Amino acid sequence: MLTPLGWGTLAGSVLLYAGGFALGYPEPVVLATGGLLAVALALAWTAPKPRLEVRREVTPVKVARGDAAVAVLTVTNRGRRGLSGLRARDRIGDAEHTIDVPGLPKGAVRTVSYPLPTGVRGEIPVGPLVLVRADPFGLARRVRAYGAPAT
Repeated sequence: MLTPLGWGTLAGSVLLYAGGFALGYPEPVVLATGGLLAVALALAWTAPKPRLEVRREVTPVKVARGDAAVAVLTVTNRGRRGLSGLRARDRIGDAEHTIDVPGLPKGAVRTVSYPLPTGVRGEIPVGPLVLVRADPFGLARRVRAYGAPAT
């Protein structure tokens, strides 16, 4: 899926190509070709559906107001290729927490932990967890939800 930057690059490249071609200027055509290639490479980068095993645990499950609580995210790459550019987004109450997941070689397991807010009494909904894989230029991304919300 293209990001707004990807759509802008695609539209700008098409217009630049059409204008350069119609007016007989090769320079805009070359620039436009570069933009179109960048968009194509971004889509190819994010096209393969990653085979991941994702688990999030909240510990401890029950805490007193103000005590420490942590979410532990474990991501396992079950695919045949390494993955990079992976970012996890977890909704915690009304806020969203973003976690960068380190590169995942084939068969690797990465564990990342992050604190949960406990300043308010009552149940705090956590999740759903969303993993986002983006290309290095931010032109395309693949978004996939994992698991159900927890409290």
